[in-house]
Amino acid sequence: MATTVDKNVTKYDKNTTLMDLTKTSPSVNALKTPQLGEIAIEASQIVSRLEQVAEGVNLSESAFNQSTVFLGLDQKHSDDIIQIIQGLIATDEDGEPTAFPLVDDVGKLVITSHSLAAYCSNLDRHVLQKLSTRFTTDITRWISSLFGFIEAAAFYHDDQLEGLVRVTRMMLHYKFPRFLEDGALAYTSTLPMIYSSVASPLGVVQHLCRQLGLPLACVRPVPVNSHFGSQYIMDVTALQRLISEDISSGRMPLIVVADVGTPITGHVDNILRIQSLCKTHDIWLHLRGHSLAALALQSHPITGHTPSIADSFTLCLGNWLGIPGLPMITLYRQWDPVSPTQLKNRQVGSRESTLPLIAGLKNDHQGRRLISLPLWTALQALGRDGLHSRIRDNFLASERLWAAVDVYRHVRVLSQKPGGESGTYTVSELISKPVNIPLLFETTASCVVFQFTPDVKEGEQLGRVPAYYDKLNSWLGQILQLDAPQVPLDICELENIGVVLRFCPFELNTAQQPNVEEIQSFVQCLEQQLIILRATVQHKETFVKLVNASPVLKLVELPEWAGLGGVRYAPEGWEQLLTDQAKEELNNLNMALVDTLRSTDSAFSLGEGADGLMCVRFGMLTPQSDVEELLNLVVRVGQSVEENSRVLDSMAEIVRKGIETATLDLQKENEERLWQEGILRHVPVVGTFVNWWSPKTKESGVRGRSLNLTQGVVESTENIYKYHMQLQSGLPATGAKVPPTPQIQKPVGGNHSRSSSHASSQGTPSLNPSSAVKIDKTENVINNNQVVTAKPQSPIVVELPNSQPSIQRQLSNHGVTTKLQTDGSVLSR
Repeated sequence: MATTVDKNVTKYDKNTTLMDLTKTSPSVNALKTPQLGEIAIEASQIVSRLEQVAEGVNLSESAFNQSTVFLGLDQKHSDDIIQIIQGLIATDEDGEPTAFPLVDDVGKLVITSHSLAAYCSNLDRHVLQKLSTRFTTDITRWISSLFGFIEAAAFYHDDQLEGLVRVTRMMLHYKFPRFLEDGALAYTSTLPMIYSSVASPLGVVQHLCRQLGLPLACVRPVPVNSHFGSQYIMDVTALQRLISEDISSGRMPLIVVADVGTPITGHVDNILRIQSLCKTHDIWLHLRGHSLAALALQSHPITGHTPSIADSFTLCLGNWLGIPGLPMITLYRQWDPVSPTQLKNRQVGSRESTLPLIAGLKNDHQGRRLISLPLWTALQALGRDGLHSRIRDNFLASERLWAAVDVYRHVRVLSQKPGGESGTYTVSELISKPVNIPLLFETTASCVVFQFTPDVKEGEQLGRVPAYYDKLNSWLGQILQLDAPQVPLDICELENIGVVLRFCPFELNTAQQPNVEEIQSFVQCLEQQLIILRATVQHKETFVKLVNASPVLKLVELPEWAGLGGVRYAPEGWEQLLTDQAKEELNNLNMALVDTLRSTDSAFSLGEGADGLMCVRFGMLTPQSDVEELLNLVVRVGQSVEENSRVLDSMAEIVRKGIETATLDLQKENEERLWQEGILRHVPVVGTFVNWWSPKTKESGVRGRSLNLTQGVVESTENIYKYHMQLQSGLPATGAKVPPTPQIQKPVGGNHSRSSSHASSQGTPSLNPSSAVKIDKTENVINNNQVVTAKPQSPIVVELPNSQPSIQRQLSNHGVTTKLQTDGSVLSR
């Protein structure tokens, strides 16, 4: 390599440059070095300030309350702008804190190099061209040596598929010599064909067609193995058959896209057989996948050079090394020099050597952007040992987790097995011993994919798990993400398998992989959750059987619920009475039931079925849980809530009828009072003179009404205002003077019940002795030492005890509009 930078150096002063970019030009160095140092220092300070957001540093309110609808007229200071960026990073759209990724020293250096690259874009063109050539040449030489692709060329890009797009464009120019002049007309009679496995994302080949203007008919999906080998890798026999069919039909095979680590399960296609087939038919072979990182594992020379395995492949070093902001590299073989075998198949001349330039595979050194500078900086800081160590740790993390998870009976591991089918090789052995490339790919695992499965009989082949197990696996993934975040998991879904959990150390964007202790802690958490899952599955059969046998419980389907299930408490006969009002009362009943159950056990929660009705949801259960006892608890509490609802309904009906009775009595008594006192007393001017000449007696006037909820009678209120006390009839205080019986007592007629099955022959429900309602409509009433003058159209005052807060809701259900006062009374119209 060229000059190196000590990876332990992370801080720079104003007199220290990040790298000597312009040593060959002392005049340029004298001008640029101080400014580069200042930019590096400022960029490092900004990164440090942004890291404070991840550590929970409180930001000012101005960082969150910034209007961006219109550009402000005033200029903002750079500190204010950084503060705004901190606020945007710290919270999401809902105002919740976001996880800010922490970066190591190398990552900070790369972020700083982005600032330097932006600054260098303003240099003179010839200086910028020199820098770009130097960086790309160094990186290409280093990467070719590290990954065993000798004499390869490199294309640097930000988009993951851009390298594949340009390689395919190069093959279009190669297969169709008139493509540059005629465009799409060059292949109107002979379609170019692109081969890709059905296990690969369809979006890859669709993106190729959109970028190159090709019809989707150019895509040839290759099936996967169905009888022998892994069911996730390309069927080479089917590929050979498709190529032969296309050639015989006049179509042009163009490129085969193979996987060295499929996107989800991490399996590796049979690269040797595919490469041999491509050589035979002069087809370009492009490799993609995380397992390509295994090429950098060996310190010994690899037996068999990579050009004999593939024509090009894409490296995602940013993900593999856990360093954000690095460009991707597509390494491709050069057309010159060629091997004798290639000379037999085609004549390679000057035209083929210009194809990469025509296809845009040569990075434009005349451009104003140094895309390779961050990668050059990272490789300098890591060195060969640092890059080797990070890739090795990734494979070791997959190997350890795979071995820890595969021992459980009800866990199916779907990813490639580390060490090959026999499991004889380890990552440490691959590093210390030279092996060929196919064996290297087959014995390393780039990810671990597993799922919880039902019991499988001996000899039975399990395909896609039942739909309920998809919900269980989703629940398991969410629990592990919360309780064991040291091993990050993704929840994915495979078409023929179902929901799976995936750990991929090559996609963590962090250099720190889970160690042995963290993996053991994760496995312990997984084991605990597996016990709960198995218990829930076993209890579910009993649960469904008991609910179907219950006359008052109905099973409710909850499509998104992974727990035991849902039940709805519905009294007998309610299935035929599901009117809108009955549905509302049924929902209220089940909501009250859940509120009561949650005070007993947090496993209960409120759910909603597909019909929009509320239900009781049962969560996960342990092996010691008694399903029958839990259902009996629901029934008992439901009956209790139902009985309480009857009492409230009866009480509300008594209050309503009491108000009606009192209103009629007060209206009739008021008319009698008018005739007894004479009309002259109520004339505005004359009445004052008559009242002065002949004052009214204290006993005159309309007496208020009091509703006794215990006995269901409406009586006059003279005792309440005369003696300032309420006493239930039939329960006199011992040794105390008993007030006289109220002059007016009128029973409230009829008992109330919600249905015929709820009718009671026991009279009015027994309530608290203090449950009395005062209905007051007197003209002059002393209440709480205050005189209240009730006008003829004033509302009736219904005073309720504070222990009955639900009467107001029940009155509303019976058509009585009420308003609860602060002192417990209710205004009713």
